[in-house]
Amino acid sequence: MKRDYLSYFPKSSFYTNQLEAMDAIHSALFKKQIVLFEGACGTGKTLSSLAPALHIAKIEKKTVVIATNVHQQMAQFIEEAREIQKKNTIKVIVLKGKMLMCPKPNMDYDTCSLLRDNTYKLLEQEKDLQKELSRESDKYERQLYDLRKNSCDKLLTLLKNDNDDFKTWLFEGVRTPEDVAEWALSNDCCGYELLKRYMKEADLLICNYHHFLDEDIRTNVLGWMDKGLKDIITIFDEAHNIESAARSHSSLTLSELTINRALDEVEANKDTLPSRDIEPFLHALLDTLGGTYNLILDKKFGERERIGKDWHDLRIADPEERMDMFRAKLLKALERAGIKKIDEAIEHIRSLGVSIDAFYEKQFIEGKSPVKKISSSLAAARFLYDYMKFSNDSSYYPILSVRRQNNEIYGRLELFSCIPKNVTSPLFDSVHSAVLMSATLAPFETIKTTLGIARETCELSYGLTFPKEKRLTISVSVPPLFAKDRDNPQTKEVITQVLNDIIEQSDGNVLIFFPSFYEATQYKNRIKCNVPVFLDEVGVSSQSIRNEFFSLGEAGKKAVLISYMWGTLTEGVDYKDGRGRTVVIVGVGYPALNDRTRAVESAYEAQFGHGWDYAVEIPTIRKVRQALGRVVRSPMDYGVRVLLDGRYTSTSSKKLGKYSVFNIFPEDERAEIVDVAPERVKYSLMNFFNDIRKNNPEGKK
Repeated sequence: MKRDYLSYFPKSSFYTNQLEAMDAIHSALFKKQIVLFEGACGTGKTLSSLAPALHIAKIEKKTVVIATNVHQQMAQFIEEAREIQKKNTIKVIVLKGKMLMCPKPNMDYDTCSLLRDNTYKLLEQEKDLQKELSRESDKYERQLYDLRKNSCDKLLTLLKNDNDDFKTWLFEGVRTPEDVAEWALSNDCCGYELLKRYMKEADLLICNYHHFLDEDIRTNVLGWMDKGLKDIITIFDEAHNIESAARSHSSLTLSELTINRALDEVEANKDTLPSRDIEPFLHALLDTLGGTYNLILDKKFGERERIGKDWHDLRIADPEERMDMFRAKLLKALERAGIKKIDEAIEHIRSLGVSIDAFYEKQFIEGKSPVKKISSSLAAARFLYDYMKFSNDSSYYPILSVRRQNNEIYGRLELFSCIPKNVTSPLFDSVHSAVLMSATLAPFETIKTTLGIARETCELSYGLTFPKEKRLTISVSVPPLFAKDRDNPQTKEVITQVLNDIIEQSDGNVLIFFPSFYEATQYKNRIKCNVPVFLDEVGVSSQSIRNEFFSLGEAGKKAVLISYMWGTLTEGVDYKDGRGRTVVIVGVGYPALNDRTRAVESAYEAQFGHGWDYAVEIPTIRKVRQALGRVVRSPMDYGVRVLLDGRYTSTSSKKLGKYSVFNIFPEDERAEIVDVAPERVKYSLMNFFNDIRKNNPEGKK
């Protein structure tokens, strides 16, 4: 078989199954399919996807976009792109948010956009001035003065100069956004605008999820690339996270502060209002919002005092029934205000917002405002249009949240998006082809259903290929840690003893993941050991904790790191080469079953007939599998993975029925799980690590 795509493969050898995977991916991309690629550590997923994608893109005149939501993975993409570039000439651009690259402190997105637009106008007027007679130049000079006050000098430098030296430098290597920002600063210009200028020449774009999951941002990026979705081969890393990321990009909000600002705009424009229904509509909205959250807070003693700086959700609709009570209250308030045509009133608010937005832009351009203001009336109208249309739709869930600022409580309406396929389905329908890769993508039918992938797929799955004798996976038959049983003193004693045994017998660093931060804190105080114990907690840098933990493991010492399942350390962190020898998952670790989770479950049940499975259980087991994958990171590495809950045991299906989670694991992973009694755990670890030492007498690695 002729494998021309190997001209993009920089390594001298292949991982097990890697060549097979690349053949399948190359064929699938050629057929314009969507590839679902589950590969354990050691599969070489990134290069297995990139090499065929770059070759197909070259043949078909497409561009490859690879996206991740994990910082460490982006760094890995950059390194692998550099390796590819040494073997085959490719032009690579790495994109991050513009505010991260802006040399001006405290710059916001909208002001930056207006500064940019104003700078282009300044350049055009400077050209016009040169054409005018000297007797008219005073008028133009005054206009230029106003424009210069509110333009971007960094962008102006870029526009007035030849940037071929930047282009040469950019494509000679693979430059990080930090590299580009530093180059731009030393050359007194805007790095982000420089990148945009040359994006259409890139063969490979490395970016974050939001560049392609947020429709507005994606439209801009494609415009800079001079491409349509049909011209893109996209690769999503850690693709099991696409659901939650897409959900966040399609949720909508409207705060009490925005409504107040909209009323200020109404007051300032009373003489030119397009309709008399605008002010009473916004007052009814504001009064209903405040009245609703005050009513809810006053119902429960002490609830108001518990409100802090973070948003706190209040229920205005049952997660299963929907039926938004806030909407019902608002409609009654509007009726009392004499507003009968709701859609027409919202259109009047939108019309006012459009005119105010144009006025704000004019003010900024003329130098009468240091920043470009955003019309709150326009923002309110856009939200209200969607809210009135979708708040009783099972695909969305209305929420009223409150938080405290300057000792005052204020509210925010949210239309929470439950079904991510509203965002992802149009994307995957339109791209040339795509690869969704992750170590925990299965079951494939679930991911296809929830993301709305209707096209033909190529499905690949490869488990761990490292030597089986270098890893041990055990499930401990402690009582199932249901929420109602976790505070049982006897259960706590059993769990504590097993954890002490594991720490004592582990030949190196121990990672312990709990269902919640509360339980992590409890057990940190119960564990008795003579090695350092670190707790991953809010307000403390997880990176500094992680680095100290790593350094002890790499030095051949032992420490314990305690975290929780839905924290930042369960995935995207490489505990390689002794950084982690044993990982323990305590409990099943379901997410907090709050109203949002229940609303997603209800929406999935209504749409797919699999609410609990698709919304809660499968994502949780993916998270568990991600956590298990933190140890044994190379063929020479070794370690123990412990599932500490009776629901993980192979016999739990018979004993616990629907509460068992054993069968949710892929078949090859189930085959490796060994059931162990709590009192035998220490012997399992002792025997495993003794065998490792016998077979490797010269060292641990």
